[in-house]
Amino acid sequence: MKIAYTIGAYRLFPFIKLSLLQIRKLDPDASILISDDPAHETPAIKALAEEYGCAYRGARTRRGHFAADFQSIVNAVVFAESVGADIAIKASQRFIFRKREAIDVIHKCFENTNIMAATPGRPTVVSGSTPAKGFAAFGTLSDIVMLRVGAISAEQLLHLYRARLMREKVPWASFIECLVDELHSNVFPGRTLKIPELTNPTTDPTYLRRYQATEKEYRELALSHGFNGQFPLDEWGQMEKGNYMCRPVVI
Repeated sequence: MKIAYTIGAYRLFPFIKLSLLQIRKLDPDASILISDDPAHETPAIKALAEEYGCAYRGARTRRGHFAADFQSIVNAVVFAESVGADIAIKASQRFIFRKREAIDVIHKCFENTNIMAATPGRPTVVSGSTPAKGFAAFGTLSDIVMLRVGAISAEQLLHLYRARLMREKVPWASFIECLVDELHSNVFPGRTLKIPELTNPTTDPTYLRRYQATEKEYRELALSHGFNGQFPLDEWGQMEKGNYMCRPVVI
C-alpha cells in the first residue's frame, strides 16, 4: 500500500523541516508534497522542498488559515492520484510522525477495503492554554486527514466545502473539523474510522500534536536530525494578532 503525504505549510519552517525529515526517515520511499500559503518564509520552504526532492505547491496569494488548510486536503488528493498512491494524507505542519507505529496503524486501517477515510477522533488528552482545550469539543480532528485515492475527487471536496459555507450560517461552518466530520457522517457513513492511536498520545508518543506535546519534545526530535529552531505552540491568533486571517474569503 502506497501512501502520499502532503504537509500543510505556512511560515513555521522548523516544523515543516522536521515533518519532512521524519517522513523521510519513517517511510523513505514515500512521495511528499509541501502545500504552502505564501509568507516571508516561502522562499526557504520552497528551497527545502527542492533540497529533499519533494513536490511543492504554493498559492499565488495568501488564502488564510481555514482556506489554506482545506486547500492542502484538496492538494493531497490530487497529488496522491498523480503519483499513483493508494492513500492520500494531509498532515498539518505541527503534526509530526514521531515513530513508525503511527504510519503502521494507517496501513492497518486501510487494509479494510471498505474504509474510504480516516481521521483522529475526539481528544481527551489536551495540554497547554485554555483556547487549545477547545479542541476537546470536536468529535474529529483535522490536523491529519487520510483519504483512499478515488473515494472523493478534488472537485467533490470543493463542492462539499462551498456548500457548507452557503448552507450553514453559523460561525463554525468554515471550521475544517466540521468539514471532516461531514465525511464521517454524510459522505461515507459506515465507511470511515476515527483512529484512537492518532487521537491521544501515550507516554512514548508515536506522533506530536501541538496541544498534546511540548516545545522540548519537538526540539529533541529536531536535534536528532542535527538542527534546532523555534517551535512555538501558540494559537495563530496569538502569533499573528491583527494579521490573522481565519475564515475563508474565496474557496
